[in-house]
Amino acid sequence: MSRKIKVGLFVAVLIATMLFVTPAFAQETDATLEVLYEQIYELRRQVVERHIELGNLEESEGNIMLENMEDRFLRRSEEGSGRFFGMWGKGWGEDGSRGYGHCWR
Repeated sequence: MSRKIKVGLFVAVLIATMLFVTPAFAQETDATLEVLYEQIYELRRQVVERHIELGNLEESEGNIMLENMEDRFLRRSEEGSGRFFGMWGKGWGEDGSRGYGHCWR
């Protein structure tokens, strides 16, 4: 076989391997992220409930916070996580603006 044919076959095998491996890796990463998001949600829920028990939050305020947290969690689960821009005021907005928060003023 000529060198060009060997290189062509190598590139074809490499591309085929990438096409099959990449989706499996992406699914594994998404599953890992989903588990982490569930753990974060559960810990935040426990923190709010503990603040209610200690009297740092009124029960009505805490319930509103818990409902909002659940709504955001469910919406994120349905829509996907999307892109991550970091903390508020620390990065660029989706529209290319200079982000949010006090540090940009």
